[in-house]
Amino acid sequence: MIVIGHRQAGDAACGDVGARRTTTVDLAQPLGERAVLEVRQGMPVALTVTG
Repeated sequence: MIVIGHRQAGDAACGDVGARRTTTVDLAQPLGERAVLEVRQGMPVALTVTG
C-alpha cells in the first residue's frame, strides 16, 4: 500500500504546514519484520503497532 500526499493547486498554501500527520492501515497479513519506508528518500517511518 502506498499513501500519497497531494499538493495544493496553484499558489495556494496549506495551513497545516509542519503539522504531524497520521493514518491507520489494515493489513491483509501482519507486517512482521518488514520495514515501512517513506517513498521519496527511502527512510524508515515510525510505527505504532496495535492489536
